[in-house]
Amino acid sequence: MTFYKTSSFGNDFIVIAENELAYPTGRRPLGGRPGPRVDKCLLARDICDAHRAVGADGVVFYSPGRQAGVPMQDRPRHDGFNFQIHNRDGSEAELSGNGLAGLAAVLLQRRLAASPLTLHGAVGPRRVELLSRRGPLFQLNVEIGRPDFSNRDFFPFLKPGRVSWAIDGLEFHPVAVGNPHAVVLCRERTDPGQLAALGKKLESHPLFPKRVNVEFVHFTHAENCRVFFYERGVGPTQASSTGSAAVFAVLRQLGLVRDRLRVDCGADQIAVSWNQGIFIHNFTRLVCRGEYFH
Repeated sequence: MTFYKTSSFGNDFIVIAENELAYPTGRRPLGGRPGPRVDKCLLARDICDAHRAVGADGVVFYSPGRQAGVPMQDRPRHDGFNFQIHNRDGSEAELSGNGLAGLAAVLLQRRLAASPLTLHGAVGPRRVELLSRRGPLFQLNVEIGRPDFSNRDFFPFLKPGRVSWAIDGLEFHPVAVGNPHAVVLCRERTDPGQLAALGKKLESHPLFPKRVNVEFVHFTHAENCRVFFYERGVGPTQASSTGSAAVFAVLRQLGLVRDRLRVDCGADQIAVSWNQGIFIHNFTRLVCRGEYFH
């Protein structure tokens, strides 16, 4: 099957068209009939293995959007696309800003869509706009959406009027930005190994029935902060757009920032802003196109 690999701030994704799953060996069988459908969970887990396969933080599967009553050949290129995201461990994710950016880069590269794109997933439509392009590097504006501080599907323990909770003395702020996040505000920088251990503990804690993404935030001043990301189903990652959005949402709720924030994630900085919802100023590189035999 044909795949594309993209990288956003070092957070890498593999992008695969749904129609590729009918031909896992990359060859159309005799008679033109597709073979058995591929299990996306298993495929994501296998192809994300950096030692035995391609290696990535997750996989984005996509298919063309549908307009009722309109033949496929008559639909506009920007009709929209459906997406489904799987983490490195095979589990499904509701949303990934960097995953959406990677998908948008592939669709624009293949001339299957024009900017702005509308991408449809489990959490509804999200808009991605191309700001500029320089070769394989795409500068994009990615819609994350409005934060939700009362989502009891992700956080059944929530109670009105309370903004923070604690597990074994570690205080966190729960927020959903399409997917669940626990934002921890740190007074001082902590060893990454210790943060990874704490992130792993929080991610799978029984308090979170669907597990949780974790962000450890060292807030410096009104428009900047340093963040260590521990993503559900992945582990420590170099960056996270939904994680950056979650940090921004919490800091904004606490009155510590206004409508802009710059998130320092080490090698790169992620610009987050508010415009009737949260948007990420994203830089995505189209790394390669290849064939994977599954």
